[in-house]
Amino acid sequence: MSKADKISGFFWLFFGILVSVESARLGLGTLHRPGPGFLFFYTGIFVTIIALIILTRAFLTKKMEGTRESIFGASRNIWKAVYVLIAIFLYALLMEPLGFIPVTLLLFLFILGILERKRWIVAVLTSIAVTVAAYLIFETALHSQLPKGILEFLRF
Repeated sequence: MSKADKISGFFWLFFGILVSVESARLGLGTLHRPGPGFLFFYTGIFVTIIALIILTRAFLTKKMEGTRESIFGASRNIWKAVYVLIAIFLYALLMEPLGFIPVTLLLFLFILGILERKRWIVAVLTSIAVTVAAYLIFETALHSQLPKGILEFLRF
């Protein structure tokens, strides 16, 4: 692990704690009647846990000798990050007109199939599984109203 892991780990640890504290002030509510801070609180907890894992690994593993570390890594990784940010921006823009299901499916296909260059069968099956799971969690379990977009006629 590297200095970059330590820096990012501390940043996300602080950010996760800050989000959790501030969202708790908004009110958590209950599982069946979530308050305005409910989702953000648990997202902050999740970010904090991941940051602690990264920090633990960063401090417990020795730096590989002879490797030059950079906070941004190879330039290819920077471009991947830029492409992911653009994809997420387009995801937000296209969510309402196209709907949750097609846009989420396309986002994961892009990330897995094009950026990560996974085999297409793996990319397609994983994208479908993630989209279905996210739909079931948000629409069915949490009773959120996700945008239907072009699939409005299906009324599911």
